[in-house]
Amino acid sequence: MNVIELGASLFDSILLVYFVNKFNRYPLTKYAVTVPAVLVIFGVTIINDKFFSGFNILTTTVFLLLYIGYALIVSNKNYVRAVVSACVFEIVLMVLSSVLYIIISIMVDEFDNLMYGSDTTVRYIYLLAHKVALFAVLQSILYILKLDNSLDIKNGLLTFAFSCITIFGLGTAIYIYAVMSDPKIQWQILTVALAFIGLNVLLYVLISQISKLQKSKYELKLLEEKLEFERARHNDAHAIWSNIRKIQHDIKHHLTVIGSQLENGETDDCKRYIGNLLPNVERMGNLIKSDNKILDYLINSKLSNLPNTEIIISGSIGSLADIKEFDLACLFGNILDNAVEAIQETEEKRIELLFLRQNSNRIIICKNTVKSPVLKTNKELKTTKKEKDAHGYGTKITEKIVADYHGMIDYFEEFNMFGVQIILPEQSEE
Repeated sequence: MNVIELGASLFDSILLVYFVNKFNRYPLTKYAVTVPAVLVIFGVTIINDKFFSGFNILTTTVFLLLYIGYALIVSNKNYVRAVVSACVFEIVLMVLSSVLYIIISIMVDEFDNLMYGSDTTVRYIYLLAHKVALFAVLQSILYILKLDNSLDIKNGLLTFAFSCITIFGLGTAIYIYAVMSDPKIQWQILTVALAFIGLNVLLYVLISQISKLQKSKYELKLLEEKLEFERARHNDAHAIWSNIRKIQHDIKHHLTVIGSQLENGETDDCKRYIGNLLPNVERMGNLIKSDNKILDYLINSKLSNLPNTEIIISGSIGSLADIKEFDLACLFGNILDNAVEAIQETEEKRIELLFLRQNSNRIIICKNTVKSPVLKTNKELKTTKKEKDAHGYGTKITEKIVADYHGMIDYFEEFNMFGVQIILPEQSEE
């Protein structure tokens, strides 16, 4: 085997580990598992290429069992997902090899002779095209299944589009070489092919760096929201403490008046006095009190004092201990802020919070009245405020937190109400 073929086999091994880890949400940085796996798969590939010609039923079965074995190791006890990830890789590898080979065979006459003849330039270019196509397809699967958040949808589509251009360029290089049939141009053709690969890698690295910068921007926004949340909680705590001191001061006067009225037998006046005090006491009440102080604080502070607003809270969600307080605050804070902001423009003001639990899934549904349909005109839920650079992060931050906890988020509209549904699976302790 020459350098290019060895590199292609090594790339397949690395790509298998990358795809299986992403599919099973296993960290790529655990080199004690990933590096030996790459070396073992690479070694078996070399042995297969040396003693067997191509893929047959036996070698295909052996490789599939090897892939499944590694997937089970990194599966986090989700064995079905592990088996699926290994099978998907094997199927994509085999189908893509066949499809790409057939397409180029149609384009280029005597492609078989060029592939297996003494001149292997066409084989080198074909291997490069195959690896680019394999990476593009597997990465697309991860995007579609929302198993890879390293790139957003726009950058992902750009990467896939350029990969397709690269594959087309490499196919064109094979066609030109086959038509000209001049061995003297093989190095020029191979140089062009490598240049395509280099540009493809460069673009992917560039887009990855842009995505990292975007991620850093979101993380900075998260920290700003955390600071704002802590500041608001401090101010609220200070206001509550001041209010308690005021109540302690006032209650002495109220008790003095009530005691004097009772002493003088003025029971009717006493009842009226107490009746006048009750509305003030009721306004001091909370909407909910649960075992989660963050949830209590957010709902009570944001919803309890809304004027002329119907608030409906129902259901039970169970424990949220596996979610960081900061993430929980950002998640519910953004949802409630959007709902409160939306009802400011409506005549009927109504917010509904529903908590459900189905098996190991926690479900949160928040609905609010809207002035006009939202999803028809603004499917991406972009901010409508003038200062777009300073706003519009709430939805993205919410979606990122949900993705970090392997959850799902969905938006819907019904009966003049906009709703968001979030499903958060309970994280198993490892």
